[in-house]
Amino acid sequence: MKTKLATLMLSLAFFGSAHADVKTLEQNLKTNYPDLPIKGVYQSPVQGIYEVYTSGRIVYTNQDAKYFFVGNLVDIKQQKNMTEERIAELGKIDVKSLPLNQAIKYVKGTGERTLYVFSDPDCPYCQRLEQNMVGVDNVTVYVFLYPLTSLHPNAEKVSNQIWCAKNPAEAWTNYMLNRKLPTNSKSCSSPIQKNIALGQKLNIDGTPTLFLQDGQRISGVPSDAKQIEDRINFGDALEHLLRDFHRRDIARAVQLQQACCRQGEQIMGHHMFSSVG
Repeated sequence: MKTKLATLMLSLAFFGSAHADVKTLEQNLKTNYPDLPIKGVYQSPVQGIYEVYTSGRIVYTNQDAKYFFVGNLVDIKQQKNMTEERIAELGKIDVKSLPLNQAIKYVKGTGERTLYVFSDPDCPYCQRLEQNMVGVDNVTVYVFLYPLTSLHPNAEKVSNQIWCAKNPAEAWTNYMLNRKLPTNSKSCSSPIQKNIALGQKLNIDGTPTLFLQDGQRISGVPSDAKQIEDRINFGDALEHLLRDFHRRDIARAVQLQQACCRQGEQIMGHHMFSSVG
């Protein structure tokens, strides 16, 4: 009994100390870097080193916050990129909170899967995404017009023209695939400024940025339609996995877990090869 009590007290003391260290670091960061947009500070797997989550990225520092380590923290034994995993975890959002009335909606096939996209009409990578989406079926896409005016000065005007068109979804597709603006656009109230504020709140600093049904974030454009399908299917399988665990349907959950793992290995393998060179 005394041993258990001593262990509990030691654990509580360690937790209290770690919490105090994070608070000290947060204060030091505010003092040393008042303009740094910090979203969170967390203990890393390495003792004395902390994760600082800022602008969709992770940097590492100690309690003094005098120096930053920029790069990936890798678990060699488990062969896992801990930094990428944490960024993916911290970058997830609650897609149910997205204001879908501020998005252009288009449906392909049955529309049984869902994809949320923040896109700039004059961004060449966004145009490539829409070209790749031609080969993706059975998906409902919500496009949040998100012009990056610092890069594309005319993008906000184009976004408003597309939104105010008689058929915004058709106007969006026609512009992204054929570079043709709608001729029947009239002045209307658009959500573009609200979308810009929303994107900034979600730390979206580049386009396209995609969110899967489970809230997982994908920054940048997948290489082709197959990779888009793989990512959508992977996110969809994970969502079903969580639902099955919640219902305690263990057998079904195990099947889906195995499917997720196989899908994840394929995606990671593709990513590793596409990153070389």
